[in-house]
Amino acid sequence: MFQMALGLAVAGLVTGATNVVNAFADRKEDAVNQPSRVFWIDQIGLPGTITSLLVLYGMAIAASILLGPLFMLVLAAGIFNSIFYSVRPLRFKARPFVSLVSFSGAVGLAFLSGVSVMGSVNLLNPVFLLITYFMFTYGTVKNLPDYSGDKKAGTRTSATIFHSQANAVRFSGILLSTPYILLTTFIAAGSLAPIYLADLGMGLIFAVIFSGMLKAKSSQELEKAHTFGFFYAISFILFTLVLTSPTLTSIIVILSAYLWTLLVSRVSLDSRVENRDWEKPRRKKT
Repeated sequence: MFQMALGLAVAGLVTGATNVVNAFADRKEDAVNQPSRVFWIDQIGLPGTITSLLVLYGMAIAASILLGPLFMLVLAAGIFNSIFYSVRPLRFKARPFVSLVSFSGAVGLAFLSGVSVMGSVNLLNPVFLLITYFMFTYGTVKNLPDYSGDKKAGTRTSATIFHSQANAVRFSGILLSTPYILLTTFIAAGSLAPIYLADLGMGLIFAVIFSGMLKAKSSQELEKAHTFGFFYAISFILFTLVLTSPTLTSIIVILSAYLWTLLVSRVSLDSRVENRDWEKPRRKKT
């Protein structure tokens, strides 16, 4: 239980650091999408940003010492991905496909760090492949609300590679359905137990969210769909993990992670907002 709690704390520290890196590196795009966000980053400045990153990453590394060398190795990969998702010269997010691979690492590497505590890592683990691929497909959704702003800023994403927002939404929805194909393939091949068929029930939630995405006419409506989509994504992942290890301890840890995510969203600690700054109506001068 102590190792699980410590692992969740490390994940939280790296997530916080990733948000700081992303906010600082994306000032150009946010100057179009979310000018108010740029204001706060500018107030902190480069020295403050570096200091906060050293503290967050430093605490994560220090805590990982108690979880063993294999955990530290996975953490090193996570920190590398965390930094260069946004920072040049690699800046994974600047290339649509690579950005989705990097984004999926948020779940895939977290899963590997969890199993690494037990002394081994299996990259062919079907649960690892399923939830990582699921997050890969979900990565297309987070870019939809910023379609117009990213187009104005000249930012290339999995959404802006399409000529219209409608095409981007349709592509995202189709891609989001493919993890269910992978799931049934694994079960048919005997790689996953039949109990994982319970995941198919999440398809009803997906259908509702995709319908909302198709009906969305503005960035605000797409952001709302993205918010529901986010909870759909973590619900699918956490439910899959419960099916993997349906013990009381794992259920408590997973529910704690879910409740923490809900708390963060309710107090608006996430940098995303439903109203894009560049879409706010200007008052007419009288």
